[in-house]
Amino acid sequence: MENPIIRFRIDPHIAKEVHRMAAEIGMELPDVMRAMLTKAVRNRSFSIDRERDAPTRLASDPVAGAYEPRYWDPLKPALEAELALALLHRIIARLTTSLDEGLSLEQPDLAELERVRDERDAACQRLADFDPNDRGAVQGILARFGASLPISDPDGPVE
Repeated sequence: MENPIIRFRIDPHIAKEVHRMAAEIGMELPDVMRAMLTKAVRNRSFSIDRERDAPTRLASDPVAGAYEPRYWDPLKPALEAELALALLHRIIARLTTSLDEGLSLEQPDLAELERVRDERDAACQRLADFDPNDRGAVQGILARFGASLPISDPDGPVE
């Protein structure tokens, strides 16, 4: 079966509303329908609840999964570069804080402070040399620093 066309009838009021909803998220209705059907196949369920309204979207729901790869894929390199840059800034700030806290101790651990300083200097050098178009460098930063930082801190959300 080669790219079948599926046609169906729908109430004009509903058609108008779904076109508006698709436009609000920057998509065309056929793209929304393809994404919904793809998700149904992936989940092996249509997730149709005939007795209740749609549930409120949870923060844990993957937003990116709702978009078609042909729209999403061209953005990935730029988003990954932005993430790598943010990670570098965040790790430098965290290491600088560790240095400040270590230096404020009555008996600072000089070996540990030197290790933290060297790590911060290396991160600062990566930031100075950062080229968002160098996919290898971006992936290296994501691999090196991405898993070492939690999404949120106990002190509150990361901004």
